[in-house]
Amino acid sequence: MFRLRYIILFLCCFRAPAGTCRVADTLRLPAALERKAAALQKENDLAGWLYLQMDYAAESPAERLALLMGLQQRAWRVPQHEAEYSAWLDMLTYQGYYQMFTGNILPSIAAYEAAYRFYNEQKITGTDILEYILKPLGNNYTRLGDYERAAFIQERSLEIARQQDDAQQVASVYSNLAVTSLMQERFDLARSYAFAGLRQAPENSSIAGLLHSSLAEIYIRKEIPDSAAMHAALGMRILQRPEVLVTENAGYWLASVLQANGDVAMLHKQYKEAGSWYVRSLAALDRFYPGARNREKARVLVKQGKAMLLSRQADGGPALSGHEPVKQGTNTATRSGILLFDRALQYMLPGHTTGWPAKDRLYGDFSIADAIEGRADALAQAGRLEEALEGYLLIFDIETTLRREFFSRATRLQHQRQSHALAEKAMNTAYLLWEKDHQETYALAMLHIMEKSKAQVLLQEQLFNMQQGRLGLKDSLLDKQQQLQQALAYYDREAALSGKKNPARDALAYDLSQLQGQIRKKYPDYFEAPAMTDLNPVKEIPAGLTVKSLFSGEHHLYIMDLAQSGIRSIRRLSDGKDKQLFLRNFVTRYFHNGPAAMQNAPADYYREAYRIYSWLWQDSIASRYLLIPDGWFGYLPFDALITDSTYKRNTAQWPFLLKRTVTSLAYSLQTYLQQSPAAGKGPEKLRGFFISAQNLPAVEEEYKAVKKAAGGFYFKDQQATLAAFREQLGNGGILHLSTHASLEGDQQLPAIQLADGPFYLFELYARKFRPGLIVLSACRTGQGMMAEGEGIISLAREFTTSGATGIVAGLWNLHDATAASLTGDFYNQLRNAADPAMALHHAKQQWLLNEKAGQQLKLPYYWAAMTYIGHPQTVLPENPPGNKMWYVLAAMGFLLVGIVFWLGRRFFLSSRYRRGKNTFHETE
Repeated sequence: MFRLRYIILFLCCFRAPAGTCRVADTLRLPAALERKAAALQKENDLAGWLYLQMDYAAESPAERLALLMGLQQRAWRVPQHEAEYSAWLDMLTYQGYYQMFTGNILPSIAAYEAAYRFYNEQKITGTDILEYILKPLGNNYTRLGDYERAAFIQERSLEIARQQDDAQQVASVYSNLAVTSLMQERFDLARSYAFAGLRQAPENSSIAGLLHSSLAEIYIRKEIPDSAAMHAALGMRILQRPEVLVTENAGYWLASVLQANGDVAMLHKQYKEAGSWYVRSLAALDRFYPGARNREKARVLVKQGKAMLLSRQADGGPALSGHEPVKQGTNTATRSGILLFDRALQYMLPGHTTGWPAKDRLYGDFSIADAIEGRADALAQAGRLEEALEGYLLIFDIETTLRREFFSRATRLQHQRQSHALAEKAMNTAYLLWEKDHQETYALAMLHIMEKSKAQVLLQEQLFNMQQGRLGLKDSLLDKQQQLQQALAYYDREAALSGKKNPARDALAYDLSQLQGQIRKKYPDYFEAPAMTDLNPVKEIPAGLTVKSLFSGEHHLYIMDLAQSGIRSIRRLSDGKDKQLFLRNFVTRYFHNGPAAMQNAPADYYREAYRIYSWLWQDSIASRYLLIPDGWFGYLPFDALITDSTYKRNTAQWPFLLKRTVTSLAYSLQTYLQQSPAAGKGPEKLRGFFISAQNLPAVEEEYKAVKKAAGGFYFKDQQATLAAFREQLGNGGILHLSTHASLEGDQQLPAIQLADGPFYLFELYARKFRPGLIVLSACRTGQGMMAEGEGIISLAREFTTSGATGIVAGLWNLHDATAASLTGDFYNQLRNAADPAMALHHAKQQWLLNEKAGQQLKLPYYWAAMTYIGHPQTVLPENPPGNKMWYVLAAMGFLLVGIVFWLGRRFFLSSRYRRGKNTFHETE
């Protein structure tokens, strides 16, 4: 049986002062208990041995946590019967419980996950899995920010609560689901869960008060202050009642609703009033949880500190984002704010006093990141920019640690997007410091921030796929991982086709997340991202290449040029949000909506394209660029920008950037460096898939043009099946796709249409292949869902994730005739060009010089869609069969001539010898 007395003992005895509660952990039992433990071991009583030490640890869990966490290693054997299974499960559960209450979320999650696996493996009965494992595990996932795993566990909890017909538990789980959906920014779903919980909760119960508090937070996030204030007041009225406060967790929920009232005041910009609510919330936590709930106390202190800083700003102080330099100094409000953030860090990092904590003391928790960010904001507000920048940079290390813990891509993308505002504050701080005396240290800091704000999810996936390949081991864990990945791809495909999700899918995804955690633990060296200190632009950027990296913020646009010689220039432009809006309208009007706007108003396009060019280039133009866009720049065809303000009516004479330089794209400098090409390759076979039956008549022309230019395997129309495509994915070489592409479903998932159905991007996840070059001449293969701080989630990106060295992709719907001509020219150019980007560059230039194409087809809409993404590499297509025959015939001809010459020469020499011999005899 689960021994609830441990919880009671813990709450009664765990009263060490906040911030100093952890003294040195010990693994030693007192002598008397040590003798008793030895006797139990001698008697082979594993259950008694475990409970003896759990009892001892529970008396002072902060000091004795290490003893509790080391029980598995010290146990002389594994459990063997039901009583021992129950004791072992109690041990795992309390490891999770005590770690959670001391604020250690990651170890707590690991312990609860182990308990959940053990419970399922041993089929243990008599334990309330809902109350003591699933609910705390789901809540821990929410605290960590791993919302999809939280939702899975909470849905499982809801099933159990309904089976038990326990209205209180059902209401409690609905409350947890509401919080998880709120954090996922699914506000309507969160509200529906909260109201469903209220319908189940007993009237005026503590859980009803908590649900009103959750509804208040939902309306705050939706910026509906009146509804938020109403539910916050209702929650207060319930949770302050004396008969409610004696129930379990009511004190914690009272602190939550007090925070909700403070958040309502913040929404009304009543910062001082908000601060007073937060003071009351902290007092409630101290009253009900002395020495515990440190993480929650830290979060309240962070809110209090931010309210204080905003109060100063409202009174005429500088903005928190610190967009302009501030005179050095710290006023009383700012100093008090810094002290509050220091106290928050002390709760999360016992022994910390003031200043920035050492990197080796940090761990993955958003509460630490929030406290550091608040302290950095206060320092920036005070003009102490060097110290502020140091703090902002620390947060990126925490986020990297957290991102490794998230299984779901959707969760990782959400957190990457949310960190973009932090990156802008850090960028601005570094720029202000660099602007003073142009120290390289601050320029490199800006590059570091740019990189951390871009494609971090893609980088993690690249490394994961690469490292899986590097393992090259026969391992049952790796085999099982591949099976689960393939099963997930199947379920995702079925859901995409039918619009209905199979319930088994989420269970498989959760199992895969657990398995990948075990693999990472078993092979830790293979799953660590490279440190940013290893990113040395002087060493890594190829000679002759200029990298232009962009950062698009709400307030500013930053442009950095760097090359092998170092950072060449840094510029900051104002009105970042307005520039993004202008860019969005530009690409939507002239490219995504078809050619009509460009045809009807070419002068307007010319003027606007020159305006964008003038943002990005002010000095001379280098011969070759790697462009790393941000935000809506990811949709921009850079080749089509105009480099001179004087309008010309003849489109072919327009001064396109294409005529001045060669461009290629990358998602970040780090992802670019990961796309290193394989060396020593010879001619590559092309594997082409062409479907012309989908109202794409020019595909036939493209098929002929490509087949004439490159040898390989060609699959046309009914031959271009899903089975054939999947088989060819693992064969390397050049992969060419000429068919219809689309964005499917609510999530805008990119898909390629094949003869017997669509191929979805997520089907690449479970496949190992490393093609040298992929040409996606289908429509919109470079277009997809915008993920702020990450880039465009397109089919081109998914091929990058899966290991492709370089991709040619289309940014919008390609014009049929132009695409066929450009693609054929591309392969012809590829035979002699240094790399695919250069080949595509020459093919576009050839189109503009093509006298058969009319002026309208010289407009950028028709030729600028195709872009090259990735690393420069030499790709030599295999000669087409026709060309090979000519070589064979020519060789045979040379051989025949050689034979005739050889025979003729022998005949000539033989005749001459005979004539000479006859002459000799005559003379003689």
